[in-house]
Amino acid sequence: MKRRPSPGLARGMHCPVRWDPFFKDFMTLADVYQYPTQHFDFHRRQLTLGNGR
Repeated sequence: MKRRPSPGLARGMHCPVRWDPFFKDFMTLADVYQYPTQHFDFHRRQLTLGNGR
């Protein structure tokens, strides 16, 4: 991420929003890099028993 110039992170494309609740109609490269963390945290909360913050 540190090597990628900031303007490159703003490039994006349209994505199929039906595939995943975290997909947006238009996603930048920064959004795509953030997606795996969002997806993992979502399922971690689903599967955590008790006080799973």
